[in-house]
Amino acid sequence: MTKEDFKISLEKALDGLIDFTQEMVINKLPHDCKFIIKTNCSYDGNELEDDEEIYPDDKIDESSSINPATKSTVIDYLWRNGKVPQWINVQVDSCDLNFSYITLECCGRYSAFLNHKDGPFRGLGPSIPYCYYDPISEKLIQKVDLNEIKQYSINSSFH
Repeated sequence: MTKEDFKISLEKALDGLIDFTQEMVINKLPHDCKFIIKTNCSYDGNELEDDEEIYPDDKIDESSSINPATKSTVIDYLWRNGKVPQWINVQVDSCDLNFSYITLECCGRYSAFLNHKDGPFRGLGPSIPYCYYDPISEKLIQKVDLNEIKQYSINSSFH
């Protein structure tokens, strides 16, 4: 995958992600984005296939100094000699007045040969706790505050 193809693939993944997420949240999501890169979000103990490479010492999470990253930093950091993570989950995580913060959860396996014609990116909706959904219809009861549910998620993980 060329660096330009990777950039185009990222832009396609972002196209519509903010609008899609906006349908579920009360926050006004800016279209300007910063990124939270998380590497090695997969189990990579299986034998490598074809041109796959792993970078086990690559330990980037939300607290790493590279974050929040710009789009160009994302492209420069994740594109490695024609190889990119085999999958990257893309999700609006939070926002402030200026930026929507997009989490990029990346597979630890890099390859130039991707199984998906649209590249490695997979857009996800926000992580909304089950208590915001109707238990019968499974529909969202009301729009949620993205930053509030992020805090709820952080607090819940410590109990």
